[in-house]
Amino acid sequence: MLKREVAKRVFAREFEACREFEKLEHSDSEAADSKTPNLLISPLGLILNRVFVVGVVTELDNIGTQSEMWKARIVDPTGAFTVYAGQYQPEASIFFSTIQVPAFIALTGKARTYEPEQGSIFVSIRAEEVNIVDEETRNRWVVDTAEQTVERLEVFSDALTSEYRGEKLREYLLEKGISSELTEGIVIALERERSPDEFAKLLKSSIREGLKTLDLDSEDNADAKADQKEFVLELLREMGGTKGVDYAAFMDAAASRGISEQVVEEVIRFLLAGGQCYEPKIGIIRLVG
Repeated sequence: MLKREVAKRVFAREFEACREFEKLEHSDSEAADSKTPNLLISPLGLILNRVFVVGVVTELDNIGTQSEMWKARIVDPTGAFTVYAGQYQPEASIFFSTIQVPAFIALTGKARTYEPEQGSIFVSIRAEEVNIVDEETRNRWVVDTAEQTVERLEVFSDALTSEYRGEKLREYLLEKGISSELTEGIVIALERERSPDEFAKLLKSSIREGLKTLDLDSEDNADAKADQKEFVLELLREMGGTKGVDYAAFMDAAASRGISEQVVEEVIRFLLAGGQCYEPKIGIIRLVG
């Protein structure tokens, strides 16, 4: 009996960069190999089959022709996941057929890749289980995922600076107590990736920005930040934010009330990354809830 793959926590920025994990040569037989889970690997060596993500569903479409096939866009502070649910995922499909967009959701599903043409790869999730959650649950997921990702980044950075590769790197990491799975992933990632350090820097930056969105009301300048956030939210509501507001018109309205463009852009960026508003289409801002 095959062990079910653990659902990994991963940010959208890293998930989107995942690619097919080539099956290892140590399979016992072709029959055993055929039962091997469909694995993906990230540029930092994270190997995954199933994922657990929490975010805001901002777009939802029934793209099926003969039967229902739901396509959803789930946003976290670093980017967005593309999720599908159809007749072979009945519970998830029913969920998406009844949910009101936007909403905070928690989702477990299987990672998939699709390559319509050489060099053009799309990564998505096939939904298994989906539930409505609240903002606090989403925030906890962001913090927990950030902690796990930073731990992996530290191991990856150590491997990168060691200048070991192949078997020597494998021995080096295992001796330091790194799990065999992460060790194998990092060894393969460093063989594949041309500029792994650049991706690591981008991911670190995304995580820092994402964590900031959870800290608008921190002790440092809490009152000023709260006032800025409340002003922007109130103006969005006043201009019909739940239906959508033209971004340029919104910026003009804010400027006419003495709020600088820089302040508004900063708060909007926090609200977008924090899932409190989103862009149903380019140039339009809409409040969540």
